[in-house]
Amino acid sequence: MMTRPRPGSRTKIALVLCTASFGCTAPDAAPTTPAPAAVARVVLVGDSLAQEASADLAFLLGDVPLVPKYYGGTAPCDWLDDDLEADDASVVVISFTGNSQTPCMSDGPSSYVRGAGLVDRYRQDVATLVERSQEAGAVVVLVGQPSRGNDPAGASEVDGLNSAYRSLAITLGADFVDAGASVELDDGAFTLRLPCTEMEPACDPDGTNAVRSDDGVHFCPGRNDLPCPRYSSGALRFALAISDAVTRLVPTL
Repeated sequence: MMTRPRPGSRTKIALVLCTASFGCTAPDAAPTTPAPAAVARVVLVGDSLAQEASADLAFLLGDVPLVPKYYGGTAPCDWLDDDLEADDASVVVISFTGNSQTPCMSDGPSSYVRGAGLVDRYRQDVATLVERSQEAGAVVVLVGQPSRGNDPAGASEVDGLNSAYRSLAITLGADFVDAGASVELDDGAFTLRLPCTEMEPACDPDGTNAVRSDDGVHFCPGRNDLPCPRYSSGALRFALAISDAVTRLVPTL
């Protein structure tokens, strides 16, 4: 196994792992906001999956600060009134996997929006976050989410969300990266483990690493702990896919 990549080599490593090994997709549409010549910050807006990947993403970004706008269990609507600190020298990365357990996702005294209603609500609220970021001059990356295990309803919601994110990228001129594919099988199916890559700092004796938690949602191997006290291959792969999307937009990063 190779040692953890140096910050100066982040672009090459992200490109190799994302495009050659993980099949990350090219953007569906070029951003309408011109990419800045240099990035002052990357703003990460999201939930627990974004939070899990944040440490690796910050490392991959090197000297470019990562602005944390994430919290486990949140939905896009929880961030509508938040200052995203976006401007014409920033890239805003939006990554939500389908939470519906906060007051803004409630559809009654003790129930929350699910299914098609959840996808519609996310589509509307993510569009607002994209437009607000673009109005501030930022380039936006929408992040495709990984499928869920042992949860057909949740997996269907993720499929709907990814379709909505792709559509929003086209209609609003944002960028889309299917980071979820980095922890799935080639056919997009859920898996707990994947073969180790040459770039990983650790590998289990059988030549594979756990890329998902036992809960079928998160990345931390075994039990979902946040922060994860163990090496998390899934979090690194997810972060690499996002890093590749950012560096594709801003090659000088």
